[in-house]
Amino acid sequence: MKFKTNAKCGGCKAAIMGAVQQRFPDMEWSMDLDNTDKILECHGIPDDSAKAAEIVKTIEETGFQGSWLPADA
Repeated sequence: MKFKTNAKCGGCKAAIMGAVQQRFPDMEWSMDLDNTDKILECHGIPDDSAKAAEIVKTIEETGFQGSWLPADA
């Protein structure tokens, strides 16, 4: 699953990655700050709207904006 964020720097990335890794420790995460959409990606799980909502909430709890980018969009 992929998520658009408003992260701007390594500190932003560290805050978001730390939060999602703590809340979802069994998932593999990566973040691409070079992409204009600052993509946070959760690898190895299928798109799921309920799980995506939990992840967006986690991003927002760190003080950032996040939106799910469904694969079929």
